[in-house]
Amino acid sequence: MLVAIGREPRVRELGLESVGIDAGPQGIPVDQRCRAADNVWAIGDVTGVMPFTHVAKYQARVACDDIVGRPAHADYSAIPRVVFSDPEVAAVGLTTAQARERGLNLSSSRVKLPEAISRPWTYERDPRGELAVLADRDRGTLIGAWAVSPLAGEWIHFAALAIKTGTPLAVLADTAPQFPTYSEGYLKAFERLED
Repeated sequence: MLVAIGREPRVRELGLESVGIDAGPQGIPVDQRCRAADNVWAIGDVTGVMPFTHVAKYQARVACDDIVGRPAHADYSAIPRVVFSDPEVAAVGLTTAQARERGLNLSSSRVKLPEAISRPWTYERDPRGELAVLADRDRGTLIGAWAVSPLAGEWIHFAALAIKTGTPLAVLADTAPQFPTYSEGYLKAFERLED
């Protein structure tokens, strides 16, 4: 059972208005350099961007770069999202609905991991799991992926890197993932992409 009541950044009594910040219900708005106002940066859950520790750490790197004068630009397009359950649920990039809203020409595939790869049998007597990928046909790149499987939070990073770098599907399909690993599922998913 999951009970989710939401959460709200606690910023009301910080005196943010004295430095020109008008915090809203989602938190402190920041730009792509994590700037909230002149000489003020905000990172983490208080920004309302994505309430994950790994996003806070990423924003900290962006803010530090900006503070010391290095080029900085936060890009949230390839941030993994993971529910550490059993099995794990992981996703990265766009959902099908988001891609359709953007008018992208989509191709997708979905594989049942026990039928597609050897890895599930390595560690489980009753293997389970699925992987789905979403591609932009016009650009020939991966734009989204999700998995429900043991260790999905570990191997979703293959898709995260591919989305972040815009790696062509042909290059992704030409990789040689370690055997036996869940990452092999990507090759099967790429083979089954709709033309």
